[in-house]
Amino acid sequence: MDAYVRTGVDIAGRAVRYAEVVQDASGCRLSRLGRIDVDEDVLGSMLAGLDDERIHAVSGALAEVFSRPENGNGIDDLRISVSPRAGHSFRVPLSAEAGPDVRRSCIRQAIDLLIAPEQPLRITADVIPNEAMPRGAAVAWAHVLVVGERLDERLRHLVRDVPAKRTRLMSGAQAAAGMIGCTEAAREGAGEDPCTLGIGWYGDRLDYVFCTGKVWRFSGFAEGVEPIDAAYLSVHTASRFGISPSGVKTVYVYGDTAPDALFSELRAVFGGDIRALHPAALRDVSITCSPSDMDVPAYAGCIGAALYEGEEFFF
Repeated sequence: MDAYVRTGVDIAGRAVRYAEVVQDASGCRLSRLGRIDVDEDVLGSMLAGLDDERIHAVSGALAEVFSRPENGNGIDDLRISVSPRAGHSFRVPLSAEAGPDVRRSCIRQAIDLLIAPEQPLRITADVIPNEAMPRGAAVAWAHVLVVGERLDERLRHLVRDVPAKRTRLMSGAQAAAGMIGCTEAAREGAGEDPCTLGIGWYGDRLDYVFCTGKVWRFSGFAEGVEPIDAAYLSVHTASRFGISPSGVKTVYVYGDTAPDALFSELRAVFGGDIRALHPAALRDVSITCSPSDMDVPAYAGCIGAALYEGEEFFF
């Protein structure tokens, strides 16, 4: 089996983190993990339309990092994890029997209704497995990410010199959910479809993700929040799916170094199983690298993006 290489890139504040996962006959391993630091908010500069030396420096540094890919033929899939501030992410129900053209039409109708676009957009969608609805109809859910065309071009330009065959954007929540799913799969006695929550702490922003088993169900974010708000948002998110706090098996925390108060508030509501999202807990993934800093939960976005095995629904 030839090596298959997937890479994830996550832009958060002044850090651009990256991860590389290699799949070959010997198994799956996390072969590269690191970060590039800059003195300004990279994504903020890109959203503002700035095109300065810092962005060019990051582009060159990424190219240097991946100048010698593991399989000698370049990276098969490169995924850029996108902050919720940078676009719109939502789910759209689709008929399980509908063909590709009908599904594209349904997604575009949802975008027109929810966003009312006034500028050219780029759409990324992933269709998750079918599920039965209460009345018996089979539904496939599409997770949709929509960003401005200009931002999409700038993000792709950032990795233009990385030797990748395919490049795509994906929601940061989707990436985190992918890592949560792989972590849950490694735990004995987790049950068939355990309910889990992910809390991404980024200082001035809080992301929240709800999963059942390995399936990402819902996500959102809030700005200007305190640790106590994380508990409220978590309870509210679980309640959307009829799950009480006692029905949530584990809450995973990722992102920047979270204050002790965050863990205390979450334990007060959900009990004791509140843990940092760490690659050491991944199932069937060996780690052959060390991160460039000790804040390993901050790498959830790039690791989850690299681990994702789903196929993009093309537009």
